[in-house]
Amino acid sequence: MAKPADRRFRPGRAGALVAVVALAVAPGCHSARSFKERVHGAVAPLVGSNYDDPLAESKLKEAENLFAAGQYEKAQTQFRTLADNKGNSAVLAERARFMQAECRYARGQYPEAADTFHKVLLDFPTGAYRRDCCARMYQICDYWLDDFRDELDKRSGEKGVLRWRPKWPNPWDRTKPTIDQEGRTLETLERIHTHDVTGPTADKAIFWCGYVSFIRGNFQEADQFFSQLVDMHADSPLRPQAIAFAIQAKNNATGGASYDGRKCAEALQLVHVAEASVPELTNNPEMSEKLTRAKFAIRSQQAEKDFLMAEYYERTGHPGSAVFYYELVRRRYGGTRYSDLATERQARLIKLMQDGRPEPGNDPFAIAQAKWNELFGKPKAPDEKDRVRVDPNLQPAGGP
Repeated sequence: MAKPADRRFRPGRAGALVAVVALAVAPGCHSARSFKERVHGAVAPLVGSNYDDPLAESKLKEAENLFAAGQYEKAQTQFRTLADNKGNSAVLAERARFMQAECRYARGQYPEAADTFHKVLLDFPTGAYRRDCCARMYQICDYWLDDFRDELDKRSGEKGVLRWRPKWPNPWDRTKPTIDQEGRTLETLERIHTHDVTGPTADKAIFWCGYVSFIRGNFQEADQFFSQLVDMHADSPLRPQAIAFAIQAKNNATGGASYDGRKCAEALQLVHVAEASVPELTNNPEMSEKLTRAKFAIRSQQAEKDFLMAEYYERTGHPGSAVFYYELVRRRYGGTRYSDLATERQARLIKLMQDGRPEPGNDPFAIAQAKWNELFGKPKAPDEKDRVRVDPNLQPAGGP
């Protein structure tokens, strides 16, 4: 008769027990500590990576000695084993994970090193190596940004948005990502700013995120990054440049006068803030001229938006609303070409309204109503001032 399943003989478990007993009776076990260490060394591979390792401190020192001797590959393996063991203390695990990332960095494996440094930040967000991890990640990103800066120098003669040009990756170059190097750079820079907002590299990281996005034409992302720098890093030396770029990004992110105009309003408000509180911009003739041009571009776009609204009301047969918006353009945006156009359109529309024949526009309902009144409506009695008065002295002799 077969034995129950829970009582069957299991060679693996029996082998582990034999190993433990052999360690217990082996020569050299002269103390309880040595016995415990030998038992843990034999049982650890069977129970998994989460165990209390009494030799963790000595293993860490041994791995650090390997790192100091330049044997980075061996040290990396030992550091990873110590960091993966959840039974070790948090201080030891953080040190081991950080040193594992340092080994990858020393071996030139920058993408893997950046990911390992980020893992340190995720597992130990308030740990002792948080700022060191961010500094090392920024060094890696700065190295990756050299290609972007070289591209700017080569394409310095081009105007407008510089779209990304793909190039053949080098699979043997372990210092750079195989694909999407620029995307990996921006991702790592965002992580630096997220995990260490008050750190020495946070403002530089977020500035490069905004600048790369601005050059590539991603104005919404650029506006977000530059606005974060302006709001969260008031003492940063990069803040004046970030304000100038944020103004341009906000104005370009709208998509034109036909879309939401709140970004234009934010850009104009930022211009006023820069003029009132950022002397680095107002005292610099070149930057001051850029602010003036930006302000004119913003006002021109806002004027165009209100002018298009007036045209819409005129086109759909609402002359009163059209006159109101034309007047709004004249008063708000004097000196622009839209102000002159609004003056002409408003005068013409007012004259038509005074004559009693405003244009119905392209609105089908307004056109139908105008045609109905023309065909079946009652004739309008002429005003007293429009009546033809006949001089009685001009009546023919022998009148009626």
